[in-house]
Amino acid sequence: MASSPTSHRLDRRTLMRGALGAGLFGIVPVSAGAAAPVSFSSDPFTLGVASGDPAPDGFVLWTRLAPEPLKARGGMGAQPIEVTVEIADDPAMTRILRSERTIAHLELAHSVHVEIEGLEPGRDYFYRFRAGGADSPIGRARTLPAPDAKPQQLRFAAAGCQRWEGGYYSAWRAIAEEQLDFVFHYGDYIYEYGFVAADKDGTAWPRTMPKDFPTCYTLTDYRRRYALYKSDPDLKAAHAACPFLPSFDDHEIANNWAGDSDPKHTPPDAFLFRRAMALQAWYEHMPVRRAQRPRGPDVTAYRGFRFGTLADLAVLDTRQYRSRQPCGDGFLAGCAEADAADRTMLGAAQEQWLAARLKQSDATWRVLAQQVLFAPFDWRGFPWVEDAGAPVFDVDTWNGATAARDRVIAMLDDAKAINAVVLSGDLHRALALELHRDGRNPESPCVGVEFLATSISSVGGAPANDAALAELYRNNPHLKFFSDQRGYTRHTVTPQHWQADYRAIDSIAAPGQPAHTIRSLAIEAGRPGLITR
Repeated sequence: MASSPTSHRLDRRTLMRGALGAGLFGIVPVSAGAAAPVSFSSDPFTLGVASGDPAPDGFVLWTRLAPEPLKARGGMGAQPIEVTVEIADDPAMTRILRSERTIAHLELAHSVHVEIEGLEPGRDYFYRFRAGGADSPIGRARTLPAPDAKPQQLRFAAAGCQRWEGGYYSAWRAIAEEQLDFVFHYGDYIYEYGFVAADKDGTAWPRTMPKDFPTCYTLTDYRRRYALYKSDPDLKAAHAACPFLPSFDDHEIANNWAGDSDPKHTPPDAFLFRRAMALQAWYEHMPVRRAQRPRGPDVTAYRGFRFGTLADLAVLDTRQYRSRQPCGDGFLAGCAEADAADRTMLGAAQEQWLAARLKQSDATWRVLAQQVLFAPFDWRGFPWVEDAGAPVFDVDTWNGATAARDRVIAMLDDAKAINAVVLSGDLHRALALELHRDGRNPESPCVGVEFLATSISSVGGAPANDAALAELYRNNPHLKFFSDQRGYTRHTVTPQHWQADYRAIDSIAAPGQPAHTIRSLAIEAGRPGLITR
């Protein structure tokens, strides 16, 4: 059943927005009175600082006051707290350009989102927060280039899928050391699962959550989960090092959720309450703008960023408006429902927004930054996939809504986007694929490239042997690279070419491991297709 709103669903969501917007879950701060004087006896900035969602004249600056981050209220009382943010043009913060005050409210878990304006385009700035006599770490932010600027280079990383138990975040430390223009976080920032002592096969996790962490259902559950993840020093270092463009996938709420449903067939009215709480916690912990503040179970997460004439990047939302997974979900062969013309991944409004943005852009590179595998992909060759004599598709990806994928390909064609790049993740593996006008025919013209980033720490899996890997490539002639190592993808973009360096961490069982490049692939502007370097 499609997740495009029906009149019944609109009525239900209208009620949800009204109830939640009135303060049922504290979406809007309601604390009264002036901020109280406070003096912290321990560090209130345990979750670090972050910048994000840049514009040519500014960006968002984020922090959350939480001296005891794993407690239900982060160790904070109920009173509002005054927070000052200072902005400088040097990393030592000796030349303060701006000082602004804001209020941290309990209703938003004492998080703050300061939207800075009036700065110069295309340059670095540095910032810190102050509250109750304590200073935060210093972070680096960066404004976008002016819309008509002609940048000669853009460097960024794509990363995500960072299950705490899965291993250490050495990849985030490596990203922090790269001095990038930004990070696109494709999602699965947290995992909602409760405490388990070992993996399914009995293998002990490299690290474990506290035993009192249940599966996330309530706002407190989600807040505590974000606090645990954001307490990691390597992740904090990455956030302080450069701006993030955050998205979300499924585990920020529940595995494989789609629209108003989850795989457990929770009644939609109940699931939307869970979605509302999860999205509020996501907002409270991400450096995003007020425009991304949820209204009940709904959030406008899709948005765009223009890097002068070099690149136009659209961050998409492939969860909130999508059709429910076809044929009961899973890795399937012969699911005719997946090809139904009315199936969607983006919903009608987001599709219209994307088509207009693509058509209006004159940037060299048109980029779709989204969550899940876009290209067709046959999973035969993996040991846990039964070979049914026909292609096996994961219908939680765009392979569960092939007509929606065809519509996006048509948008790119209509916009004459000859340099189209899709960024994705979710699979816990690294892939590089060529995109064809007809996804069912690898001999049809190549119209773009997909770079799918592997996980930071979430477990993956590979074909059992070289013969099975060869079968995987044979069944997917558009697949040009596959790896099951943990890490991230570093992208270097110029007017002439795009290079993707697949960076890997050899072990996530211990902290402090280095990253190294295992493969580099490139695109030449005006010539769709991948070149191995």
